[in-house]
Amino acid sequence: LLPSLPGAPDPTSLEFLATDAAARAHAFLVTGADPFTATDPWHDAVRLAASHPGLTGRRSFSRQFAELARAVGHAPTDLSRAAAAWRQGAEEGLSVLESPWDPPAGPFDRARGALITADLPRMTIHRNHLTNASGSLQLRYGRDGLWYPYRSEPGRDDWWPEGEPDEDPVGAVAGMIGV
Repeated sequence: LLPSLPGAPDPTSLEFLATDAAARAHAFLVTGADPFTATDPWHDAVRLAASHPGLTGRRSFSRQFAELARAVGHAPTDLSRAAAAWRQGAEEGLSVLESPWDPPAGPFDRARGALITADLPRMTIHRNHLTNASGSLQLRYGRDGLWYPYRSEPGRDDWWPEGEPDEDPVGAVAGMIGV
C-alpha cells in the first residue's frame, strides 16, 4: 500500500507504472533486449493501456485511463480502441488500425475466393480492408501478411479489433463468428 503524498502522483498511478516497469525489467532479463521500444508518447501510452486491460472497456474508463488518454492528446475511446489493436497484434496491430494502405491485389483476390469457397460473407474491397455487405465484419490486411478481424455495429462505421489475426482470411472470419 502506497501513501498519498501532496504533489505526488496518486498511489494507483504509481502502482500502474511500477507494474509496467517490473514487466519491462523481466522481459529485458529474459531476452536481453527491451521488447517495448515505443517510438513516441502515443505508442507508449497505447502499450501501457493494452497491458492493463482492466482499466477500460469500449465505453467505460477509469480515471487513470482517461488521464493517460488526455496526456497524449487523445480521447479515451481512441486510446481504448488503439489498446485493443495493440492486444490483437502489438505494433503491427496498431498500424493496421491507424494506417490504411494499398497492398498488392494478389492477397485480396485469393482472400475473396477463399471466403466465397468457404460460404462466408461476400466482402467489398477498400484499400487493405475487406468489409461484408451488412457493415458488421471487416478484415484488414497487415503488412505482416496477417488478416486482422474487426467488428462494428451494422451501419455505424465504428470498427473495433476483435479476435486473433490469422494468415488465412477464412480462419480470421471463422474465429470471429464462431464457425
